[in-house]
Amino acid sequence: MGRIEDLQKLKELKDAGALTEAEYEVEKYKVLNSNDDNNSNNNSNKNSVRALTGFILGLCSLVAWYIPIIGFPVTILGIIFSAFGINSNRKGMAIAGLILSIIFFVITIINSIAGAVVMSRVLSNYF
Repeated sequence: MGRIEDLQKLKELKDAGALTEAEYEVEKYKVLNSNDDNNSNNNSNKNSVRALTGFILGLCSLVAWYIPIIGFPVTILGIIFSAFGINSNRKGMAIAGLILSIIFFVITIINSIAGAVVMSRVLSNYF
């Protein structure tokens, strides 16, 4: 239900005598103020957690690049979480996580290519 419908229902209940004036004012205050505050705080908290998660994944990518099968998911998730966390009060963490994740994503790609080249040369000697 929207705010207008909620307020109309409250007014009807007050007019019918089901709510006192004080109860009506309390419920009206809840309808008018709770939706915006909860949504904005909830989104801010989610984005802060995403920024922190992106930063932690960026730090983990410092080590994860060495094994590409681990490095790819860690760096990709670090990029995603950091990008979603940019609009939070932890913007610096999100940017640091994004930079680390992107750098080590590129290093993971280079490591994968180097590993494939080395293995192809080793296997070509046997076959």
